[in-house]
Amino acid sequence: MPKQTFLNLPAAKREQILDVIIDEFAENDYANVSISRIVARAGIAKGSFYQYFEDKNDLYGYLFDLIAQAKIEMFSLDHPDPQHIGIFAYMRWILENSVQFELQYPRFAKIGYRMLNGGEHENEMFARARTDSQQVYQQIVALGKRQGDIAPDINEELAAYIFGIVMSDLGRFMIDKVVSERGSDWQGKQPFYEMPETKGIFEQTLRILEFGMGINGSTPK
Repeated sequence: MPKQTFLNLPAAKREQILDVIIDEFAENDYANVSISRIVARAGIAKGSFYQYFEDKNDLYGYLFDLIAQAKIEMFSLDHPDPQHIGIFAYMRWILENSVQFELQYPRFAKIGYRMLNGGEHENEMFARARTDSQQVYQQIVALGKRQGDIAPDINEELAAYIFGIVMSDLGRFMIDKVVSERGSDWQGKQPFYEMPETKGIFEQTLRILEFGMGINGSTPK
């Protein structure tokens, strides 16, 4: 966590430094993040950095917490009740908010994917988030079984794992799909969720989660 010296900085100065830090971690894996590059771009002395943070790992943990807080704030808006709308409608809401998070916080999303696919430090951070999300998804699956949305013989741990994998990567898949078909200048021309590509992906994803890929959606014997 940042030291009090950093928190005591004027808000504009704090935001300027943080903006450089976020750029550096979005553009580089943990091993290639450079404190020297950060202080040069932020226009501060290297000694000042260590008055603000203990080291690079401390800084990384702070970024992780900022990303988590941003997600919490976004997902707390207009939060539906899964008991009223059903588990799979609720999963759609989560999917839409996950994609919206990537659109609103693209640099945070990049850092998150580096945590998912990177080295030891990234995997350590991701493991923390994955454990927390796994517990949430298991609670959702258990609720779905109780109210008849999910078959009673479904393994809750496995279902939660599948939900977690889909939710963590679908946003990147959808954005990459739109970029590959429309080019990189698509933003602002049409609301993301109204694009035929994204509508189709949403519908197919929910259909696969709810009914599986089999012709009849039945459990194999």
